[in-house]
Amino acid sequence: MLTNMKKALLIRAVITLFSITVNAQNKTASNGSNKTTSINTQNRVSMDSLIREVQELRKELYEADSINKLILDGIYRNIDKPRFKMYQTENTYNLLKLDTRTGGVWQVQYRMKEATAQTVAINYLWSPGVIDEEDGWDGRFELYPTKNMYTFIMIDTGTGDTYQVQWGTESNYRFIERLY
Repeated sequence: MLTNMKKALLIRAVITLFSITVNAQNKTASNGSNKTTSINTQNRVSMDSLIREVQELRKELYEADSINKLILDGIYRNIDKPRFKMYQTENTYNLLKLDTRTGGVWQVQYRMKEATAQTVAINYLWSPGVIDEEDGWDGRFELYPTKNMYTFIMIDTGTGDTYQVQWGTESNYRFIERLY
């Protein structure tokens, strides 16, 4: 975890960065064009040095211990990655819903006229996901269709492990099995 001194430095750097930006905008609005150029140049130099300090602190924190590395990796890993994704099957009325964090897969059947709509978990060793939620991150798992309309291959992008995902209208044909 972050030491109190490192936390204080990081907070101070962010506050300083914010105040420099606000002051630069206020001075630009109130002064003439020659003074504005001078102030902007000074602020740009200050901002560049501050950015370098923050980058160095981030690097130091990243290398300091595995907890910081995991936290920083997790922040960047989850950017713009959806937690759940839907995949089409060749069957008009069935889709597969993937939890990209845990590897959980559900067969989603929607209703047309008299058929029953339902969502059914496709279990891996009696568990709804391949890994525990706290061990995953959004975007970790992906599904790929095969030539068999009932079979998809799931990959764990963190480890490279692959799984066969089998769906079907009967429960004994639905499963997730690791491929070795």
